[in-house]
Amino acid sequence: MPNSQCSPAMKENALCLLAAAVCYVTYAGANGWRDEMWKRPVTLREGVTIRAYALEKPRLMKAYVARIDLAAPGVGFTATERDPLWGRPMPDYTNETWLVNTKRETTADFMTRRRREGKNVEVAVNTSGWRPWGGRVACNSIYAAFYRWDLADGVELSSGKRPGMGTYFIVRKNGKAEIRSVIRPSMTNDMAFAIYGNRHLLKNGAPTPEAAAKFTEVHPRTSFGLTADRKTLVILAVDGRQPGYSEGATRADLAEILLREGCTDAVNMDGGGSTSLVVFDHESGRSVMLNHHAKGYVRKTALNLGITFVDSR
Repeated sequence: MPNSQCSPAMKENALCLLAAAVCYVTYAGANGWRDEMWKRPVTLREGVTIRAYALEKPRLMKAYVARIDLAAPGVGFTATERDPLWGRPMPDYTNETWLVNTKRETTADFMTRRRREGKNVEVAVNTSGWRPWGGRVACNSIYAAFYRWDLADGVELSSGKRPGMGTYFIVRKNGKAEIRSVIRPSMTNDMAFAIYGNRHLLKNGAPTPEAAAKFTEVHPRTSFGLTADRKTLVILAVDGRQPGYSEGATRADLAEILLREGCTDAVNMDGGGSTSLVVFDHESGRSVMLNHHAKGYVRKTALNLGITFVDSR
């Protein structure tokens, strides 16, 4: 990152990041790569590396990074599909009229289901925010509707809403990935995936105003970044709301970590209790959640994204 783009605070935090990859035993205990990822990047398979950071500045924070080589042989994507009740009023939520888009499930369950269906998902992550939200009834609804237009596996998910303003992680039908702030209908013909995020964090190698330090809310966070050549996708998950373990991150923190990971463009996705980054552990034959949720509660999310490979390893 050029010095002209680094504030003194960012330089200090970058030094903290460089020194932060310490050995830390995960909740799962001593288990091969899950210990090693706190020391150095660990290759799960060709095309997928992971690592974890234990940060003390600007606050206590645990962060998890999955790097996906988009040029690796057989790499692809899959995502949560339309529910069979798509477009109908939600049967279990009557406070407002929301139409069913998808059925919620945990990111780990999404990976397990997709693998059972024959898609070799190696990494899975939560993505877009959804409604209804707020209150016991809304949180217990098994269905979801999206705030904005989403496209998955070439199929619209959001009940006919058209593309518009927003920040999207996009995968074209030719496999090329990008992050952009505006989508128009004329841009969508060659899109396989268009996943809505809520804030643009990095643009052309510099933090955006939306990632400015004045936004000081500290929460668990999920974000996506792309390197300048668009050949590497970086998925970042940060734990939060856990005093003494990990307090969480601001948008500015995300931008700094993603710059450290070599990203030039990045988008903030749905966070809080939704943040979930899962990898498939071939040693144990099961899905493993890298991050840790406050109070152990793992939320069912509305739109999960999976990175797949033609082979199973």
